[in-house]
Amino acid sequence: RVEGRIWYTSHRGRLWIAATAKRPTPQEISELEATYRILLQEDLEFPKDYPSGCLLGCVDLIDCLSQEQFQEQHPQLSQESASPFVFICSNPQEMVIKFPIKGKHKLWKLDCKIHQGAKKGLMKQKVAV
Repeated sequence: RVEGRIWYTSHRGRLWIAATAKRPTPQEISELEATYRILLQEDLEFPKDYPSGCLLGCVDLIDCLSQEQFQEQHPQLSQESASPFVFICSNPQEMVIKFPIKGKHKLWKLDCKIHQGAKKGLMKQKVAV
């Protein structure tokens, strides 16, 4: 739904999501899951595993708002991010197979071969759903 950042982007459209190479600690996972249970006031089902160093999937980046714009336009989501800029995302799609990948800072272009394989991975998932 939303993702906080300290920088603005003019990009709109498909945004591929790469997991950081650093594995989260059990404490970090527990704290984050507890935060989302409180924020969303739901008994959510979380993943059993949090992969690292791989391409996870993609979202559609609808908008990038300043914190002020975010508070005005999405008051119901305002507690989900206090970052200076907030990505508004929709249509999350998970990769069937997580490709190992070394991420870079901010937004960057995927290697052509990885991009082609990633698109096929999403297409297979759509057919299976």
